[in-house]
Amino acid sequence: MDFGISTRCFGTTPLSPQLLDRIPASEFAHIELHITLPGFDYHNRSMLREVAGWFRDNEMPAPSIHLPFEEDIFAERQIDRQRFIDELKRCLELGDLLPIRYAVLHWGGPGQKYSPAFFEYAYAAISMIQSFSGMRVLIETLENEIATFERIGEFKTAAQIADIGICYDTGHGEMEGPADAIHLNDNNGDQRDDHLWPFQGKRDWPALIERLLQLSFDGPLVLEARDDRFDHGVSARSRLRDLWDEAKDSIEEFRLKYKLPEIAQEEEE
Repeated sequence: MDFGISTRCFGTTPLSPQLLDRIPASEFAHIELHITLPGFDYHNRSMLREVAGWFRDNEMPAPSIHLPFEEDIFAERQIDRQRFIDELKRCLELGDLLPIRYAVLHWGGPGQKYSPAFFEYAYAAISMIQSFSGMRVLIETLENEIATFERIGEFKTAAQIADIGICYDTGHGEMEGPADAIHLNDNNGDQRDDHLWPFQGKRDWPALIERLLQLSFDGPLVLEARDDRFDHGVSARSRLRDLWDEAKDSIEEFRLKYKLPEIAQEEEE
């Protein structure tokens, strides 16, 4: 299992090599840089060079990045959409200094309604990202009418853009189909995006592991919590690995042990 961790755990504390030094000690090789102000000041070229230098000096694998989402590619006014795209370009300059595995992009906010015009706006934003940086783009699933598995699939079919995929977030509903990466976090099941460490909330983790096996998932699993208690992250990683091993050993016994419903044969196929 390809576990990683997001720098979202550092909150608004400015990202620095000293903070990044804490991650390899917890044996997370894959890092996702959570690029939001003020924690990651992507306007500061010196900071970008420091971060890129840390990855080179420590011979770390290429990170992924989570693009900002304070503004919106679906803003009503064209000038606001262009302002957001200009902000994305500032973030993507990190790719000039450091190889990037992929970029995660938000589509809208919680509960946002769908409009046919949004596909046109999304096409413009993703085309810009790829032409400007060459990065692969993963669209994060959200609890709205835009960033669902079904809607993202519709967009991929209509847009015919190469190198786009899905990043499923465990705090944003259930896993309705294949994904290329997963954000792992927990919540208390009350519609809030709590970003707890796995097993601190009410999510059914055995059911998720069963789903990952059913879909033959083999992408990165990025822990995306709101605090920097790495001991909780290490514990969660260990428990998820144990569940994975149990399920792979015998899915029938796994379902019985965790009281998971049987899945119809045709659905499994």
